[in-house]
Amino acid sequence: MRLAGFAAFATVVFSCGASHSGELDSERDEDVDLAFVGSARETGTLAPIPGVQIRAEAAGRRILIRTNTEGVYRLIPNFGNGVTADQVTISCNKDGYETVDVSRRQLSDKKVKELIVAECLLAPKR
Repeated sequence: MRLAGFAAFATVVFSCGASHSGELDSERDEDVDLAFVGSARETGTLAPIPGVQIRAEAAGRRILIRTNTEGVYRLIPNFGNGVTADQVTISCNKDGYETVDVSRRQLSDKKVKELIVAECLLAPKR
């Protein structure tokens, strides 16, 4: 799966280049402590859902981004030193859908200490 360029909105705007799911091609030269990548898909068809709000929360802070037109996102949060992936809660929300599951798995990456793939599965509301 290709990740096309997209913008993530938090305190600042990020513009990211192409990447492969589960890989993190950072625009930064330095290593990253924590990163999340993933997608939002619809139950049954597994069709990608664009515009899903992804919320990352930890240490009393919250970062909100949206999936791009291909239903994928990439987030390099800065919750402060010492915050680990286990302390970050990821949730997904879009009008007209309800979240069925948010699955997480850790991958290894030479530029990221903790790379987490967090996939959202949503069902249309009836």
